Amino acid sequence: MTTLRARQKEDRRKRIVLSAKALFKEKGYEKTTIENIAEATGVSGVTVHNYYGTKAGVLLALVVENDEALIARLNESLPREDIDLVELVVAFAHVIMDHAITHLDKEIWRQVIAAVTTEAGTRLSEAYFKLDQQLAYVLVNRIEAAQAAGAIPEKVDPVHLGKALFHLQNARFIQFISSDDMTRDEIETRLRNDMGALFSVCIG
Repeated sequence: MTTLRARQKEDRRKRIVLSAKALFKEKGYEKTTIENIAEATGVSGVTVHNYYGTKAGVLLALVVENDEALIARLNESLPREDIDLVELVVAFAHVIMDHAITHLDKEIWRQVIAAVTTEAGTRLSEAYFKLDQQLAYVLVNRIEAAQAAGAIPEKVDPVHLGKALFHLQNARFIQFISSDDMTRDEIETRLRNDMGALFSVCIG
């Protein structure tokens, strides 16, 4: 049974993250300080530091929280039968990009990628990479289902293939957030071209 103290602590964590999200959108990541976040939340700067360590830590916590909702959305929306690998990955990337831009703008996503590096080895960065693994396994699970249905040869390792396709779309996602002018349609076209080239070599 959850204690009152534990519930209060969790509520405080959520309020810090929500306050940070609003400030990042209003002021931008660079101009937002730990003190700003603390003041908006109604706690001390020490409290924010104790929970998240740094401003980058707060940012990663925000992404981790949003990614949990993303995994649920992917599981609900991606096809489970008659799977075409190219269209599966494009649909996966479409949901990823739509979800990302709905919650944070591209400038802040660039800070997220930087934070993953600067916060390497911390509890929050490990949580970020764990969620990345969960995202990859959304593809792995669909590939396993397609293989069971006979649509993919038995010699194919669904885990290796799913992770490889995840990392491919992840590279295109980074390209997407790196340029304010890059559109989702352009990324989806490039992904189709990527996979068309790779699969043509395999088939050939």
